[in-house]
Amino acid sequence: MSDADLSAQMLAALKACANESVGANAPLVSVTMEFMRDEDRAEVSASVTRKTRTLVFVAAEARTGDAIVAIASSVHKIRS
Repeated sequence: MSDADLSAQMLAALKACANESVGANAPLVSVTMEFMRDEDRAEVSASVTRKTRTLVFVAAEARTGDAIVAIASSVHKIRS
């Protein structure tokens, strides 16, 4: 899996998690990613870490077994 493929997969997971948590489109404000290792496959999971009245914060991990391949965090705006 290339870094670009993994980045796209993680970004999609972050956006989907944010949108699901607010029940609408939550535009991306910022995102950071860190890559720990190069792997052919990885499972990506995302969860909300914090939610305010106007923002939702999301974290994602890409794992292969017990090894963390990459991590990401994002901030999304909640539209009123």
